[in-house]
Amino acid sequence: MTEADLPDVVRGEYEKPAWTRAQFEGELHHPQGWQFIAHSRKTGQFAGYLCGRSVADESEIIKIAVVPDCRRQGVARQLLQAAVRHMQCSGVTRCFLEVRQSNVAARKLYEKNLFHQSGVRRKYYSEPLEDALIFKLDLVEEKVEKEQE
Repeated sequence: MTEADLPDVVRGEYEKPAWTRAQFEGELHHPQGWQFIAHSRKTGQFAGYLCGRSVADESEIIKIAVVPDCRRQGVARQLLQAAVRHMQCSGVTRCFLEVRQSNVAARKLYEKNLFHQSGVRRKYYSEPLEDALIFKLDLVEEKVEKEQE
């Protein structure tokens, strides 16, 4: 992600409350932050983004979103897999993220990519008020599993 991508990223923000351009700029320039964007293979248009942070050997995926016209086409999976590769190359051993309890599609995506639920944050989200499920990925175990295949 670069400054030039920010107008598309802000337009692609659908979650309530939505992040502002200033918040995305903050992530872009955060010393522990890293970001990825995706474009549609069919149209070349902006398709989605992922923002994460790493500190020592832990990472957190802070935001992931795919624009409505590009959903159910593997964009989120590709963003997530790019993030996992980045974390593995950076020596990260654990990754965390939060997801709305009602977001079944995202939960299935994370589970297919070896994340597992490790906790709950009660009333974490607003608009509407909802619990967040905490998901964790142990990157050391995933690396071992891939080597065994």
